[in-house]
Formats: sequence, structure tokens, C-alpha cells
Amino acid sequence: MKVAFIDCSIAGVSGDMFTAAFIDAGAPAEKVKRAMIAAGKPFGDIKVSIKRVSVSGVGATRVDVTTHDDGGRNYFDIVRKLKGLSLSKEVKAASLEALAELARAEAKVHRRKLDRLVLHEVGAADAIADIVGCCTAAHELGLFDREVLASEVAVGQGLTTFAHGKLPLPAPATLEILKNVLIRGKSIDAELTTPTGAALIKTIAHKFTRAYPAMRVEAVGYGAGARELKDVPNVMRVCLGEVSEISLELQEIGLLETNVDDISGEVIGYTIEKLLAEGALDASATPMLMKKGRPGFLIRVIAKPGDVERLARLLMLHTGTLGVRVMPIAHRYVLQRESFPIDVKIGGRKFRARVKVARERGKLFGLSAEYEDARKITERTGLSLREVIGRIEEAARRRIK
Repeated sequence: MKVAFIDCSIAGVSGDMFTAAFIDAGAPAEKVKRAMIAAGKPFGDIKVSIKRVSVSGVGATRVDVTTHDDGGRNYFDIVRKLKGLSLSKEVKAASLEALAELARAEAKVHRRKLDRLVLHEVGAADAIADIVGCCTAAHELGLFDREVLASEVAVGQGLTTFAHGKLPLPAPATLEILKNVLIRGKSIDAELTTPTGAALIKTIAHKFTRAYPAMRVEAVGYGAGARELKDVPNVMRVCLGEVSEISLELQEIGLLETNVDDISGEVIGYTIEKLLAEGALDASATPMLMKKGRPGFLIRVIAKPGDVERLARLLMLHTGTLGVRVMPIAHRYVLQRESFPIDVKIGGRKFRARVKVARERGKLFGLSAEYEDARKITERTGLSLREVIGRIEEAARRRIK
């Protein structure tokens, strides 16, 4: 499967850096440049320069867009003019969605309705050219037909000057756009991620992750920003490639561990039950020998990344442990899984039991009866649990292909 990974964890993301990185990765520079000039022309004269530069000794591409246009136009006027451009269906749709992300954020921040919203910097000719240029380059690289992942987004600190005066960084509109997206603050007094860059990454990326995916990299592009930063190279990076053709799903998980030697097996059992009830993907306890020859247990929990801190607190609460080791980003391969009920006759009576089914490439890989359903049927029939599970799974295999 074709995949792209966009790394904005280095120095954030802006519209010009985004476009430059795609050009550096292989998008045709002249075609992108023509699209940018055509997009900016209805709003003001612009000049577009694309050149190779070196950032911290690494070759990169920089896109500079200059204009005398200051923006200050109605959102729906911009939409109307964008719709009139001669662009591919995919590029036009992505450009309009990025613009809509910007407009919704600005409207929320300034407490305005969209029909009364005036876009200043983000409505200027250069910002519109950046949006269309980036979406054109993405289309040329086939990103709209790929799975696109993005890193956490680096943001700076301090103040910056906008049409409304001085504003804190990250800019309010940037934060509004990046709600529910992984961000990381850097001790750099500069605007690392712009509203336009945030809107583009939100439009193009399907998923955000803290780590690079397992992929075979085929092309890499570096997009350089205009300013020189003191402590980090001012670049963003895009990697194009493929993931394995196997049908296993790669899941991002968090892993929690703690050692305990002063609690009973009953407490450990209850803790595991509680962790699973609260959303842990899995939990286990392994006997071990601890310091001074004391017997103890290693408790290990697999969790969704967003549940790690909450489940760590739960583990501390119920075991009394003073610390939990956290490996916040790990990965596991899983088969395609689903669970559904089947009707089964046991002992002349009809029961309904759920079955977990695993598939690979759409074909049945394995199945198992849900324990709780099998246990209830066992109690009502007087048969052994092993026999009931066998009957449920046998009935499932006859019906599931």
C-alpha cells in the first residue's frame, strides 16, 4: 500500500514549506508554480520563486511568494473565485477544504459568522497561492490516493503581529485548527506553525502519530522556511513509500509496566479486571523473583495511547505501586477482527453466543467463542465449558466463510 509520512515535528509547518517539501520529493516545480500564480492572480499580483537551498548542510527546496496584497476580503468571495479556477476536481476540493478549515477557526476565534467573516493575512493572495500550490503538488505526488500520516506538530512561543494586533503563539486560529491533533511546544520565540500550514496538514493527513510508520521509503523531500532558527533546522520533511502488502493492521499502542511484591493475588486479579473494564486492550501478571529473593509480579498493560496516563493512575490506585514504567509509543500487528452473534443448538435448546472472528485478506483466519457467553450456556446446560466452546465454534465454522 502506498503511504506518505509528513514530518512537522522539526520546525512546524507553513504553506510555503509544505509546497516546497512536496516539490523536493518530486512534484513538478513549474506546474505547481503556474497553479500558484493562477490562484493568486484574482486577488493580486504575486511572484513565485522556487529554488534549492541548504539548511544545516542538508539540501532542501524553498518557495517564496511575494505580493503587495494584504487580504481583508470576505470568505465567500474567496470561495467563489477559487471555484472559478481551472483546477482538477481533487485539487479544488482539497483547496476549498483547507480554506474552510481556516475560515471555521477564524470565525470561532473572532466570534463571527462565516458570512460576516473577513480574512486578513490568511485571505491574502500569497496565502491562497500557498494553499492551491500545496494541494496541486500533493495531487501530482498521488497523495490523494495514498494513506497519509503526519507527525506531532511543532509549535513555537512568544508573540506575533497580525492585523488585529499582537497575538500569542501559537496563534489562536492555529490552535483552533489543531484541536485533537498531537502538538509539541518548542522553546523557540517564533511562529513555527502558521494557520495556513495547520489547515493544510489537517486537510491532507488522515492520521497523526508520534513515530514514523513501518514503511519502505522511496522518496524524501525537504521544505525550507524563510527564516533561520537558532537551535533547529527550519525545515519540514515528507517521506513517500510503501508499507507491507500483508493484510495485518499496524496499531499504535502504549505499554505500561510495574513490579509489585506486597499485594495478594486477589488484588492483582481485581486490578486486571478493572483495567480491562476501563479500556485496557490487554493486561497480564507474570510471576517473578525480585530483590532480596522476594516473590513478586510483573504487571503489564497494553493501552491506546490516549488512555496511557489514565490507566497508569488506575494501576497505582489499586496496587499501591509508586511508579509505572511507560513506553508511550509501541506498535503491534493485528489481524482484521470482528465480533458477531450466532444461534447454536445445545442440549435441544437454542442459545445465542458471540464469536470473535479473525480474517486475513478477507479470508477466515481463526475464530473463538466469547468466554462470557460460553460460561452462561455452561451454567444453564450443565455441560463442560470446553464442550460448550467446541459446539459454538463448530457451529460458527459451518456458517462463517
